[in-house]
Amino acid sequence: MSPWWLMIPILSALIGWLTIHLAARLFFSWILPKRRHQWTATIARQISQELFASGLLEQKVANPESLQKIMPQVEVHVDDFLRQGLPKAFPVISTFIGERTIGQLKEIFLKELETIFPAVMKSYVGNLQQDLDLAQVIIDKVGSFTSESIQIAAYQAIGADLNKAAALAAGLGLIIGLAQLGIVMATVTY
Repeated sequence: MSPWWLMIPILSALIGWLTIHLAARLFFSWILPKRRHQWTATIARQISQELFASGLLEQKVANPESLQKIMPQVEVHVDDFLRQGLPKAFPVISTFIGERTIGQLKEIFLKELETIFPAVMKSYVGNLQQDLDLAQVIIDKVGSFTSESIQIAAYQAIGADLNKAAALAAGLGLIIGLAQLGIVMATVTY
């Protein structure tokens, strides 16, 4: 048997490996740039519809937990308003308001905010949905990326999987090459 016969499985493995890498290069350098705007528009519309139709954004924004996260800031602003803003706006009232009254007013304001916050935020999201064309925002943002930056990001995201697929294709090519070698060897000996 000639050592050149061993080139069959080696070349088959190399062809399998190269096929995956060439297909990826073709996709990212030719097909993706050519179809990028069409795919972006389709995906952007789908994301926009799902985000608003599912009510996920409304749930997240109007969630009482969201209010609890911002309550310390709100409390600081309410306190500042009661101590600084109210006396400036109504100097006469400041003579009648002491620490106890400020504490009571702050407590009442914060309780009222807990009540009205979800309704206000739901209304805000509803208005946002009407005023904001989220799909167009996504299209514009993705459109501002260069093809090279998209290719780099894609390779970073799928590089390991691409290498696994290439290794699998090389292994499959090797198996096919060994089968071919076996067939050739079987026919040569007879």
